[in-house]
Amino acid sequence: MKKAFTLIELLVVIAIIAILAAILFPVFAQAKEAAKKTQDLSNSKQHSLGIILYATDNDDTFARQVYKRPNSAVWGWNTPFTWREAVHPYIKSGQKTYADGTNSIQLAEGGLWDTPAKVGARGVYNSNRILMPGHCFWNVTNNSWTCDSSDDGIRNNNPVMPSVSATSLDAPAQIVTEWTVGVNPDWNASGDFAEVSWWWFGGAQFPPVFTGPTSGQKWDADSNASPNWSMPRYRYAGGLNNSFADGHAKFVKKGAFNWCSMVYVKGITSDYGDNWDWLFNPGNACAAFAR
Repeated sequence: MKKAFTLIELLVVIAIIAILAAILFPVFAQAKEAAKKTQDLSNSKQHSLGIILYATDNDDTFARQVYKRPNSAVWGWNTPFTWREAVHPYIKSGQKTYADGTNSIQLAEGGLWDTPAKVGARGVYNSNRILMPGHCFWNVTNNSWTCDSSDDGIRNNNPVMPSVSATSLDAPAQIVTEWTVGVNPDWNASGDFAEVSWWWFGGAQFPPVFTGPTSGQKWDADSNASPNWSMPRYRYAGGLNNSFADGHAKFVKKGAFNWCSMVYVKGITSDYGDNWDWLFNPGNACAAFAR
């Protein structure tokens, strides 16, 4: 006659299974996160190559972050042609067509434009606006947010932020061209630009602090708190993947992504009539992080 398991034996087996599950489940989660991180890094690498190829074909000049264009209304709001659409022909992965009445436009979405942690979020990859200026900027001469054209792409008398040449960069291998940003949960998109101002990266305080919990790292969550969705997102293993101006991409841990050494280029800002080089003077916040 076959002997049945005793209650003690069953409890021991259950306890062993529970212990193994407690050990293995975190490992599985880490493996899944590592796979997402690898996919995101691959995406960033393809974007980086697309940015470089675009510049190569356009007098060594980076794409602009945002171009307003006529007849681009979708669902009643104007959708700009961004740097993503500009470099998309070199990537050829991920494109979605939107239609609103008689209008039909194509946007760089899906495919390599999806980050694994936020699938379906439009514009989650965004560019360094210091290198890729947009059609709107902060105008220091009149202390106002100024645009060089209307939402329908009609030019006005306001100045245009100049495009930036890739050959003007002092350290292309250290300067970030693209990073992932947050998502506004109200409309599942990040907007059309990444924040690049020293003020926000410095923690919205003076003097700015570029490392530690009071710096811009404190906006490390996906919420609708401005400027949260336009700041870098550390979604993978406590860090983020970045594209660089020389065409490579790499993972950077939270705390190592530094505005002074990786975002800003001396003599170039995202504002009109301003210069942020003073931050690198002795005793100022960027002095210790100068390239």
